[in-house]
Amino acid sequence: MNVGNIQDLLGQSRANQPKSSAPSKTDTAIEGLQDTYDNFLLLLTKQLQNQDPLNPMDTAQFTQQLIGFSQVEQQIASNKSLEKLIALQSATNAFGAVGFIGNEVQVDSNQVSLQGGKATFQYEIDRTANRAMLTVTDARGQVVLVQEANKAVGTYRVDWNGKDAFGNQLPDGEYRVAVSYDDAQGEIYSAKITSFGVVDSTEIKDGEVKLFVGSVGFPIDKVLKVTKPAADEAAET
Repeated sequence: MNVGNIQDLLGQSRANQPKSSAPSKTDTAIEGLQDTYDNFLLLLTKQLQNQDPLNPMDTAQFTQQLIGFSQVEQQIASNKSLEKLIALQSATNAFGAVGFIGNEVQVDSNQVSLQGGKATFQYEIDRTANRAMLTVTDARGQVVLVQEANKAVGTYRVDWNGKDAFGNQLPDGEYRVAVSYDDAQGEIYSAKITSFGVVDSTEIKDGEVKLFVGSVGFPIDKVLKVTKPAADEAAET
């Protein structure tokens, strides 16, 4: 009987464990390592009991296996410490994100939040276009508005009144904006969209911090600029 190497033993242990749709955590990894280590000791004991006294096994083999287990355990412990550091950093970011509440943000995103029948965004045309079209879709992906956009090179701010192509007022919520245009050669381009809104809440989920403008959550790393709302600035002057 031979003692299998650590890779084989760990592989067998993982194969015998029940499958889960969620990613493995360090605690689960430690439990799996302990089960594999117990199996290793059982195999080692059996081999020692059944070895040929005239040809004893080489201790270097299982010594290397024990060293391998120790190294894996240290790596798992390091990963667990790293998870704690990431969780702590995420919590710190979440507390820092509170400072965004009440301020207006400009976000690199084509998502806009319609609140009180109003939403603000801007688009950039970086080359003269023959034709440019602005399209707004709702959260279900249904087109609610199509209209011509500016064709000249420049950045254009849009204060959307929340009405569809027929003049009907749409409900507040999440919408997506797209501006496509073509040049003289017929090449089609997509304009960069920047969304505007006042942050009213923050959330941390799966280690990611989001700033919420109404029902729309923006990753904090997509924020381009933060300013105080005009009303606050007017009140201070």
